[in-house]
Amino acid sequence: MSLDRPIHADPDMPVALRAALEAALRHPPQRVQRVAAGGRAVWLKQAEQLSLRWRLQKGDTRRAFEADREGLHDLAALGLPVAHVVAEGPDFFATAEVGHSIAHLLRNAEFAGPDRIAACRAAGAALAALHRAGVAHGRPSIRDICWDGQMARFIDLERYRKGRAGEGQMALDVLILVHSMFAITRGPAAEIDAAWAAWRGAAPEGLLHAVRARARRARWLGVLARLGLRLRPALRELRAVPLTLDHVAAQGCDTTAP
Repeated sequence: MSLDRPIHADPDMPVALRAALEAALRHPPQRVQRVAAGGRAVWLKQAEQLSLRWRLQKGDTRRAFEADREGLHDLAALGLPVAHVVAEGPDFFATAEVGHSIAHLLRNAEFAGPDRIAACRAAGAALAALHRAGVAHGRPSIRDICWDGQMARFIDLERYRKGRAGEGQMALDVLILVHSMFAITRGPAAEIDAAWAAWRGAAPEGLLHAVRARARRARWLGVLARLGLRLRPALRELRAVPLTLDHVAAQGCDTTAP
């Protein structure tokens, strides 16, 4: 069966990996899948083909797919830390594998120690780099930040929007990052302190104030979350809400001192 979709790939992609990618594209599309060959791997992402019922339930997935692709290209052009698009076509793209997600590192005790602290510190610094460039990620959950032992890179930019972001959008980025970490650690942790200190030490001047202001406006969510925990005490995402708001409230406003 021949591949009837055009594919534009990096010229240095190994022949075996390109063949494996083309073979994956001949099968019914999957939203995301890992393709490996020749000692290298990529993550293949394809536009979902949904029925009307699923489009109504899941929203405009094609828009999210194109936002993801556009964000990866735009941020790479700015020299920002994102996974590199190594191949693409009209309804798919593939990014280089860039290590384990920070979420994976936090969930697995085998990664505990200085390397995990370094990964979380790099994640905070990477988010600050986006903010210095005037870019908001949109949903920088730690499952969408990968660490390869050297640097942290963002994947999954489905909420990316072109143009300079406002302080409110960047502040929400920070709250999402911290919340996603608390959802795993379930309490204060050195990894959260490392990510926070790295972001705070490199963030644009005044942005910490915007983060704290947004957290104050969201205090009612903390009240609702505590009430909800009486019914769902094991729900990590719910427990992480007041932890996040309390953590941010405890931070000072001097961005020059982590």
